[in-house]
Amino acid sequence: MQSVALKVKTMLASIQSPLAEVIVPKTDEYLLQKIIRQDDYGAFEELFHRYYQALCLQVNSRVGYLQATEEIVSDVFTKIWRNRANISITTKVKYYLYTAVRNQSIDYLRKQTKQRNYKHEINRDYPSNFASPEELIIGEELRIKIEAAIEQLPPKAKHIFRKSRDEGKKYREIAEELNISIRTVETHIRRALIALRGAVFTD
Repeated sequence: MQSVALKVKTMLASIQSPLAEVIVPKTDEYLLQKIIRQDDYGAFEELFHRYYQALCLQVNSRVGYLQATEEIVSDVFTKIWRNRANISITTKVKYYLYTAVRNQSIDYLRKQTKQRNYKHEINRDYPSNFASPEELIIGEELRIKIEAAIEQLPPKAKHIFRKSRDEGKKYREIAEELNISIRTVETHIRRALIALRGAVFTD
């Protein structure tokens, strides 16, 4: 009798076990819903680690450059997290991820091809011993900034600096012409250069 009663108690205890202890399988779709509905970053990290390496292998087979590969895969996941409130995925998450990194890889390769073609055209039209249009523009902008900075120098410093730079005179020649010491010339030139460096390269 005792053994029968014990069996009944055991059976009743098993029936009364809480249903909350049932483990829900963490499928990709389950994790995605946690991300979208609950802003669950833990679920996002789990999905990221679940597919990161496989996606990197897929991308690297196309682009052949590890740093670009990692950036492409990370960018896909970053977009999912940033747009989680509005994202709409109608296929399986796995298919969505592989399609997304493939498209990102194609965009990357297109950009690389355009850059190579542009550089080829520049090198063809403007040999290395000539400045390219970009270099000419940058050089002109820098010249304008330098001239504007020189005009802001104190009168004496500006006068001495122009004699050195524009007229190509040595410090000794400037000192003799202006009846000042070479050390004074050096001081004005040094202060002028410091002022110019600050004005031109602080933007």
